[in-house]
Amino acid sequence: MINLNTPTKLPKKIRWYILTRLLLLIFFLCFITTLPFELLRIHLFNYLFWPLLIFLGIPLFIYLSLDYNSINFIVEENKITINSGIIMKRSKSIPFGSIQHITNISGIFRRLFGLSTVYIWTSSPSQIHISRGESDNRPSGILELEKADGEWLKNFILSKHS
Repeated sequence: MINLNTPTKLPKKIRWYILTRLLLLIFFLCFITTLPFELLRIHLFNYLFWPLLIFLGIPLFIYLSLDYNSINFIVEENKITINSGIIMKRSKSIPFGSIQHITNISGIFRRLFGLSTVYIWTSSPSQIHISRGESDNRPSGILELEKADGEWLKNFILSKHS
């Protein structure tokens, strides 16, 4: 539940979502890398899976858990403030009047966990990143929320915007 004027943390389900995605990624990497050897009857999967899990998966899971635990947001009557950062703390206030578009995206994997990603787009030029002649638009704010909270936030911002 999102309360007005109080800091709201991201849902705990995100930790399981991150862990599941990391395990699937490491499993897939090991499977693809060892497939040619398995066809030659040389079994290397266990020799690659466990070291990758220990030296890559666990530290990455700890970092991503700390990162998501450091994110909170405050919904006020006329703006949303997103605070983030483990070491370097960042705070971004987005007035509802400058929001041009807000979307909720919930892919198949996020739906399994009851999550959706809320993207908040403004008219700010800071959203446009140009690198090597290519432009890339990034939203002003991104939040991973439970599906119901994401819909509530979208409807609340749209009702205040009009």
